[in-house]
Amino acid sequence: MVTHRSCYAAPVPLVLISFLDGEIVHAEISDLSFDRPLVEAELRGADPNNERALFPLTAIRQLVIGQPEPAPEDLPEWDHAAFHFIDGQVLRASVAPDSALGRFGGLWRAVEPGVPEMRTLGIPYSSLKGVYKLRQWDSRPVGARSGANARADQVARILAERDGGGRAAASPAPPQRPLISRVQQ
Repeated sequence: MVTHRSCYAAPVPLVLISFLDGEIVHAEISDLSFDRPLVEAELRGADPNNERALFPLTAIRQLVIGQPEPAPEDLPEWDHAAFHFIDGQVLRASVAPDSALGRFGGLWRAVEPGVPEMRTLGIPYSSLKGVYKLRQWDSRPVGARSGANARADQVARILAERDGGGRAAASPAPPQRPLISRVQQ
């Protein structure tokens, strides 16, 4: 699905940096190899007081690099992937075979299903729970895909079993001993 290193280390056009707290910054970044735990950026924006900045990758959710381009002809040959972010969001996209992984993050040319544009994304590993290679796109609606109801039912069943412990609801629960006394046995 991905290889190490690519032509992405060359100077890049304008980058849109999206932070974990929702802030967005426009910048130019000359090194997007993700070999360092931070990025050095030349800022572009309305605030004339800011010129350059260092951003730790742990604060960044993702980078959108350059302008969108038309989706390529060989898109059916690309891998399908699901990027699961630590904030709970999931990005499903076809990813180019020339994706590049660095030490602290990766660069992917990606096309989301039903979108005619390709974007280049830089994503620090610290903002991800994982990137999954998919066999096919899931055709279920987003709410059904998440399995939230199934998990909620399972959690409710487990909690009911713990609470009831197999006893009748009317029977009083035995008194609990302090945790430390249970551990020392």
